[in-house]
Formats: sequence, C-alpha cells, structure tokens
Amino acid sequence: MATSTRVAQPAQPISPTIAIAGRTFRRGLLYAFLVAIGLVLFTPFILAFVGTFKSDTEILAWPPTFFPIEWLLENWPRLWNTDFGGLPRPEGATSLGLVAGLFAFFSVFLLTGLTSEEKGKDLPRGVGLGLGVALAILAGAATAFYLGQRFNARTVLQVTVGLSITIFALIALGILSMSRPDWRRVLLAMSGAILVGGLVTILTEQAAILAGGGRFPRWMFNITLLSVVRAFLMVIFSSMAAYAFARLRFNGKGIIFTFMLASMMIPGALTLVPKYVIIAKLGWVNTAYGLIIPSIVDAFGIFMLTQFFKAVPRDLEEAAFIDGASHFQIYKDVIMPLAKPALLTLFILQFQGMWNDFLTPLLYLNTPDMWVLNVALSVFQQQYKAAWNLTLVGAMINAIVPLTLFFFFSRYYIEGVSYSGLKG
Repeated sequence: MATSTRVAQPAQPISPTIAIAGRTFRRGLLYAFLVAIGLVLFTPFILAFVGTFKSDTEILAWPPTFFPIEWLLENWPRLWNTDFGGLPRPEGATSLGLVAGLFAFFSVFLLTGLTSEEKGKDLPRGVGLGLGVALAILAGAATAFYLGQRFNARTVLQVTVGLSITIFALIALGILSMSRPDWRRVLLAMSGAILVGGLVTILTEQAAILAGGGRFPRWMFNITLLSVVRAFLMVIFSSMAAYAFARLRFNGKGIIFTFMLASMMIPGALTLVPKYVIIAKLGWVNTAYGLIIPSIVDAFGIFMLTQFFKAVPRDLEEAAFIDGASHFQIYKDVIMPLAKPALLTLFILQFQGMWNDFLTPLLYLNTPDMWVLNVALSVFQQQYKAAWNLTLVGAMINAIVPLTLFFFFSRYYIEGVSYSGLKG
C-alpha cells in the first residue's frame, strides 16, 4: 500500500513593511490607551478648571454640562479682589522679611566667603575668628534693635529673634573656619552678606505691606515666600548633615544616625502641642519664624541625601583632597553639583509639603494678613458657601503652582528618587 509523504513548506518571510506597520499599530494602540487613562484620571481637574468659568447655578445643575453656557472670565479677578478686611501688620511683614533676609545672608556668605588661604597675607586665625564672632553678635543686635524700632516688639521677641540670627551667623562662620580660609575675604563676605540680608529684609517687608492684609495677593505672597525659603534652607542644612554622615568619620556617628532615623517614627500629632507651647514661649506665634526656623532640618531629607552621597565615587573626593581642597570645598564644588537630582527632589517635596500644609499654619497663624492659601480657602469656603465658582478658582490657583513645578522638574525628581536608594 503506497504511503504519501508531505513535504514541509518553508515559512514565508514577513515583509519589512508589514512588520513596521504592525509595530506602529501596536505602539499607537498603547499610546491611545495611555492617553485615555490619563484623560480619565485628569477629568476631575479638567471639570474643576472649566467650572471656574461657570455660574453657581450651572455648577449645581443636573444633568451637568461640560462647557459653560456663558464663559464668566470675571470669576478670576473677583476672587483676586476679595478682601476679608484687616490692614497689613508690621509684625507679620517684618517676620516675612527677616526669614527672607536670613536665607539671603546664609546663601551669600557661604557662596562668597570661601577661598584658598594666602600665606603671609592673611589675618591670624584668632583675630579673624574674633572679628567674625563680633560681626555675628552685631547682626543679632541690629535685628533686635530693628524689631524694637519697627513696631515696638516685646523684649522676648527681640531677644529670641536676635539670638537666632546670631546663631545662624555663627554656624556659617564655623563652617568656613574649618576650611583654613582667607580671613580677610571671610570678613568682607560676611559684612556684605549682612548688608544683602538687611536689604532683602526691607524689600520683602515692603512687598508684603504692598500685597495688603486679608487679600488673595497677600496670601499668595505668604505661601510662596514661606515655601521657597523653607525648602531652600532645608536643602542647605540637610545636605550638610548628609555629607557629614556619608563622608566624615567621627565618634558616635552610627548612634546619632540611628537616633535621627528613629525620630521619623514619632507621629507628628504627638509633638504638635509641645511644639506650639515652645513657639508661644518664644513669642513666635502668628509670625513666619515659627514656621521656618524649627523646620530647617528634616530627618527624611538627611536620610535621602545620605544615601545619594554614598553612591558618589570616592575617587573624586580623593582627587580634590590631593589638590588641597577642604571638606567644605568638596561639599560645595564636587558633591553638590553631582547631587542635583536628589537636591531638586528634596526641594520639590519640601516645597509641596509647605504649600499643601494646613494644620500647622492654622495653628500658628491667626490673623488674615498672615494666612496662607490653604487656610484662607477654608475660611473663604465657610463664609461664601454659595460661591462655588469662586471656591473652584481658589482651588485651581492652589493646585497650579505645585503641578507646574513638578512638570518642569519631573525628570530630576524621578532621577533623585531612583538614585537615593543606592548605597555606595
């Protein structure tokens, strides 16, 4: 009986054009799917934005309409011109000016005060350090005098704020003194930084007064200034502490680092009342000092930057040491430029944390001229319960700034989050 054999035919190769078309089609489906998910997730924000141009009747109507029947563009300036009453107090404006001046002083002094020591031309270390301490004390005394002259501040406020300024100046001076600096340049930079800080203080204070009292321009000014200054100061101090934990060797480093990590486990609500009592004793209630100075160091920021700094190759640090660089020069000129993703990540997180904070400003700030945007929107919603369109305008203003910040720096944010988990 004859058997038939079937010969396998070779598979026909797929045309390159068909393969490219298939990949393009699958990629297009994937992008379309991702866009659809993005639109679904972003729909509440889009509806809220469109609702800012509607009337209250349209917002509450059923069935709802996506676009307004009549675009009420005047809703935005109406909210901007809303006035809760109250004049700008010099106490609040001065506190905003001083925290901005403190940031300006610290930044200018650290950036300009360090250079290589010039043998034979420099002042003796004892003389330079003594004059620097005298300048720091003078800065604190001038601050206390300014508070007394500006609005006849209480003695406890003058003493605590003046002492804080002196301590910050001494911290900056101590950091530079460990690097064998040119003391002539340090003293010149410190004098210039004090003048710059004073100028920034006056300009910021006048800007706060011009922004008004219980008005949205003043609340935007308050929250923007507090968020930027707090985030920048926290990045500076947290990065310094992180560099010490990641690169320096000193007794008790492991115990201190463990204690710092343990402090992250303490609930914030547990320390809320004790912190308020301390702030009240210092006379910092209803001022910017109570929100900025106690918050310039964060355990999470130190931990995140420590992990990032450990991943930086030590070869770069050793090469800088061979060239005669000090620890602070290495921190400023080697580590900080390489740590830009982590620093921007920490800045964005702290900026958003202050911008979105509600409980702490509600507890510490109690007059309309010192409110931040979240507190002001809560009070506005209580007093204007029927004005849903204006409430949506305020919510949009509150959301646009952090979203814009994240949009422009999202690449650095993702890099910082991914790198900060590495250990070197």
